Amino acid sequence: MKEFLENYYSILTKSFELIAALTGVLLYSKYKNTPVKYFIWFLVWIVFLEIVGSYPRYLKDLELFYLIEGTILEKNYWWFTISWTSAATLFYSWFLSKRYKSIFFKRIIFYARYLYILVIILTIIFRFDSFFIKRETYINILSLSIILLSSIFYLYELLNSEKLFDFYSSIYFYVSAIIFIWWLVTTPLGFFEVYNTKQDWDYVAIKWTIKLAANIFMYLGFAIALVVSKPEYE
Repeated sequence: MKEFLENYYSILTKSFELIAALTGVLLYSKYKNTPVKYFIWFLVWIVFLEIVGSYPRYLKDLELFYLIEGTILEKNYWWFTISWTSAATLFYSWFLSKRYKSIFFKRIIFYARYLYILVIILTIIFRFDSFFIKRETYINILSLSIILLSSIFYLYELLNSEKLFDFYSSIYFYVSAIIFIWWLVTTPLGFFEVYNTKQDWDYVAIKWTIKLAANIFMYLGFAIALVVSKPEYE
């Protein structure tokens, strides 16, 4: 299991991310006149951020890791906190809010996003060194809270609308359900990041296995959702 995860975790994750992005690109004309086009752009962004975020591995393979060893760039937590945790939280909450009818729900998510941005800025200012070596637990909790609220608001409105009978044709339904499950499953792993060391391989194996399964579920789910959903115009 250790050898399999070390050799294929990154490859499999990136492969399913690429499948989702390519599916979106191939179906772009289907959604180009709807907000879903931004979701497709975001899937392409995820592929890009994963490529850039693997810079420590590239430098190790090229025997150039000494260039960043011992610096704040040695670990890539900072990159994924900004480009994935923060970007995904802000994007998905905005994307789902596009379907809200309730002004109250829209305002809650709107202010939640600005609160999140403020927290990130303050973390960079007052916990600058920490920001580069680990992902703060409160950032994970805030991300989870916003995602859960965004999904719950959408699902609540769906349950109280005529669109409930056509939920299976809405990509917003699939996205809300998928990210709800993904965040709920993966966020608790951040609470045990202290055990994510070579000395505790059992935890590392469990973490990688859960995240790999969650990533495959998410990106394969996105790809399928893009195929089976119908465009929803404003």
